[in-house]
Amino acid sequence: MSATPAKVKSLVDELIQSVTGLTAQEDPENFNLCRDFALRNFRGYKFGRTNQFDVTSKLDGLEEKFRVFNRDDLADAFRSRLEELPSLTSGFTPEILSLFLSLSDRPLQNSKISDLELLAKSDAPKEPTWEDIIADDPMVGEIWEDVDFGAESSDEWSDDGYTRPRSRDGFVESLRNQAEDRRRKPQGTGDGEARYKGSGVEGFIVQADEKGLESLKKAQYWSEGVLPVERELDVSLASGGVNNISLVSELQAMREVIFMLLGYPCLLFQRKPNDTTILVNTDSVTKHFALSHASLPAFRAILSWYAGKGTNINVIRTFARSKTSTTNFPERQTFVASVCDKLAILDQHLIKLEELLLVGSKGLDQIVSLLALQGELEPFLTPFDLLSDIIAKLPQTGKPPADLALQHLESLFQLACRLQSTGDQKSFKFIMDIFFSCLQTYLRPIHQWMESGELRKDDEVFLISKTRSDEEVELGGLWSDQYSLRKDVSGVLKAPEFVHAAAARIFITGKSVVFLKRLLEHGIPSSALPLQPQPVNRIDVNLSTACKSGEYLAPFSDMFAAAFDKWINDRHHSVSSRLRDILYQDCGLWKSLDAIEHIYLCKNGHLFDTLSQAMFEKVDKGVQTWGDRFLLTELLQGIYGGVGCVEVGRMRMRAKPESTKSLRERRRTVKMWKSLELSYALPWPIMNVIRKESFDVYNNIFSFLLQIRRAKYVLERLTLLKEDFRTLGESGEGAMYYSLKHRLLWFANIIYYYLTNSVLIPQTTHMRQEMARAVHVDGMIQVHNTYIQKTKEQCLLGAKLAPIHQAITSILDISIFFSDAHLAHSTALKTLDAPNASIHDISVFISSHNPRRRHRRRQHQTGEPYDYNDISDSNSDSEDYVEDNFEGMNSYISFENEAYARQIGHMSERFNTLLEFVRAGLRGVARAGVMPHLEVLAESLEGPGRGGGT
Repeated sequence: MSATPAKVKSLVDELIQSVTGLTAQEDPENFNLCRDFALRNFRGYKFGRTNQFDVTSKLDGLEEKFRVFNRDDLADAFRSRLEELPSLTSGFTPEILSLFLSLSDRPLQNSKISDLELLAKSDAPKEPTWEDIIADDPMVGEIWEDVDFGAESSDEWSDDGYTRPRSRDGFVESLRNQAEDRRRKPQGTGDGEARYKGSGVEGFIVQADEKGLESLKKAQYWSEGVLPVERELDVSLASGGVNNISLVSELQAMREVIFMLLGYPCLLFQRKPNDTTILVNTDSVTKHFALSHASLPAFRAILSWYAGKGTNINVIRTFARSKTSTTNFPERQTFVASVCDKLAILDQHLIKLEELLLVGSKGLDQIVSLLALQGELEPFLTPFDLLSDIIAKLPQTGKPPADLALQHLESLFQLACRLQSTGDQKSFKFIMDIFFSCLQTYLRPIHQWMESGELRKDDEVFLISKTRSDEEVELGGLWSDQYSLRKDVSGVLKAPEFVHAAAARIFITGKSVVFLKRLLEHGIPSSALPLQPQPVNRIDVNLSTACKSGEYLAPFSDMFAAAFDKWINDRHHSVSSRLRDILYQDCGLWKSLDAIEHIYLCKNGHLFDTLSQAMFEKVDKGVQTWGDRFLLTELLQGIYGGVGCVEVGRMRMRAKPESTKSLRERRRTVKMWKSLELSYALPWPIMNVIRKESFDVYNNIFSFLLQIRRAKYVLERLTLLKEDFRTLGESGEGAMYYSLKHRLLWFANIIYYYLTNSVLIPQTTHMRQEMARAVHVDGMIQVHNTYIQKTKEQCLLGAKLAPIHQAITSILDISIFFSDAHLAHSTALKTLDAPNASIHDISVFISSHNPRRRHRRRQHQTGEPYDYNDISDSNSDSEDYVEDNFEGMNSYISFENEAYARQIGHMSERFNTLLEFVRAGLRGVARAGVMPHLEVLAESLEGPGRGGGT
């Protein structure tokens, strides 16, 4: 207990009394127990002192936060008080500051610089002076008039030795004289009464040094008039007459030069009105001032050199002071601050030079020479000349402020590359100091974007912009639709040139972070795993890291690019590769690609045949509900339900509504199958890789394959002719039938084989290999887009290959016309049941059942061309007749007034014409070097038996 200070004991007693209400007088026993308990805890407390370095770091960080958010006034007030704090410090200063930091509530938003005025102490009341008293109450009136007491006195008072009082002015004059006498006397002399009288106000009046003031005025030669020259003068200097020339010393000329470089007005130099150009005052130099040991042309030449340097310095000073240079963009503010720092260094250097001229160095006199000053200042001012060129090229108006905020970075970088290549190391380091200072500010939002995927609010300078908010963007377009690189109207990236090469990686890394955050919101577990550990000591991009010792022989652009790439690689955490793996494994990218290959690209031929035959049979039977979206979806899901990679709940199929044409009209061409729309809803993460636009190409490929299957289906279902059919009718009917059917089947099989085995399979395999090698999502998107584009072109679905595709479709239509004509012909033969009947008899029989035969006969008489694509409908009687006698298979074909063999001949001729067009078109594309493999397809389409049956 004895080790506890008495002050602590008294405080403990007061604490116990205030908390418990016990006192030592009323209840000493319980009071002592409480005091012993409290003192034991005080002596054995386990809490250490506050870490003063941590508190200092937090305070510095708070000041930096103020400056980053453009609250320099608050930061300056905060810093001034921190600097004042050490003089008022105590042993518990860290604890007090830590308490203040803990109690602070959003100091950036809630702090106001105007609140500091409330803390200022009120000024002490000013003591009144005689001047204030007299000004308030002037000494006028009868009471203040001088009184001559001796005027009315008797003579007996005149010689008694009494001195009459003097007037007020005389009294004040006497006091001044006495004070002057006391100042002239040495201190300590005189009697006590004199010292007492000297203690008045007059004793504190300090007399000015009149002689020093006169010498100072004489030294200010610019304020004096032009003095005549008394000694002999070189005639070359006396252009206006010897009496009009005032010789200035070289020291005075050098001080004029320094004044001008510091931005102060001077005599030998003048400034153009509303301009930054510094000129030599020709009138003053030529007519008024000269150097005694130099001619006027030489004097003007040296002053002109200094004027050129001063003009460049003045350009920089004007830019630093102008309001347009300080914008709301931190990048431009940093540039202005760096320029001001360089100007401050220049000012300090000039002040030291002036001090050396006036005082000397270590008591030694300094040699005064304008030429020597020129040689000393030239290497120091050369970098400022380069900086002024950059500033002069910066447009002040005419462009948006955001476009002007980064222009200085590009200019500084190009100038640094040029200086490093020429070996001007001093100017190179000067420009590099400014460049890297501005670069650090520019890299802050880049670092924030790559680390957290966040952009500064209302940032118009950063190379990445947010085009849509989180609520507006769809999940399937999260990667491509929410953010974009900021470009100008010509498509050039709005960023310095040295950032262009790395802009894509910066963009992808930030988007990957945003994508991972969104995956985490939707419960993707792998996205919650921690990122790769950060390196402890990060390398910033500065002069020491970009230009290491011994590497100045390499171009600065290459060295900076290497350092910048290392800085980016140090910060992207391999997040792009991480997102790619999540898309592969957790989001099921490979499974989705397998499903697309099965559904759209018909990887499983058996399932595709099952689906296509079911639809073909309904169409041929005339089922009007064949295109019902519910029935088609049910059919599709039932067929592909057993495929492991296909999720049947994501599949939909429908037939787009067409014109008022009936089903029997639409079935006569394969173009009706383009109305089918097959959709497979992918998970939203995969939709960011396989875009919605790609499914248009997938649907076109599916429709093309379905059209070929349709042509093969109608050809393969044709039954062989009976043995005795070859002897009936016109000669060559059987040969033409077999020839055309064989060539049509050959054509359909070759096209189908080309699409599947020569295009889809190799291109899909190559796409999967490239997709596995992609390092980020943009690479995956690019791989799939390239695959879609190549597949579209090679499948003859491109816009430039549209004529070839239409010709192939027309050939496929011939297969349907041929099948319908043959089915109608065989049905007629079965109906007549006449083995010896000729084709002419059959035609006459059919024509007798056609109420529109006169119209058709009239068509032949008028000579109108015949086109099998315009086969008209038969009447209801013939339709019912054919339907009843063809075992339920509806062909809905009307017959023309010409022989069956002639119809086949027309189809064969049309087939040969279209085939030659297709082969010539394929060869033309192949010879153009676009797709050389089409030459092989053209040769394959020639096939065996070319021209047979024609």
